Amino acid sequence: MSETPDPERMIDYMRDRAGAFMRILDGHIEAIDQQRGWARLRWHPTEACCHSGTIVQGGFVTSMLDAAMAHAITARVGVGMMAPTLELKVSFFRVCNPGLHYSEGSVVHCTRSVAFAEAQLTDAHGKLVARASATCKVAPLKG
Repeated sequence: MSETPDPERMIDYMRDRAGAFMRILDGHIEAIDQQRGWARLRWHPTEACCHSGTIVQGGFVTSMLDAAMAHAITARVGVGMMAPTLELKVSFFRVCNPGLHYSEGSVVHCTRSVAFAEAQLTDAHGKLVARASATCKVAPLKG
């Protein structure tokens, strides 16, 4: 595992490395717990992310879940590491509409080379929208 700065510096590190999808979905890292390997993100997808009127496209829902797991793993393993997804399973429980949502990701088990994580996405009222689990490869960040 790599260097692990304090939580605020770690969140700044994650924000600096965020991809364009975070801006598209108006994603923000709210909190992390490095000991547990946990992260909470806030999202606000708009109608631009929808199909069929006001249904947020499933790929965006999956991205919100995947990001929560990736941030949880990064919180756990430290800076200078990456965790590309090897396997991902998503279960959708209700339609995701534009508006405020939260995803929480947590590390279930982590070795030096593999991490297992879970995440859930809820709406602004705390109703479960989707849940995911993933297996990720833990490796040094390249570049």
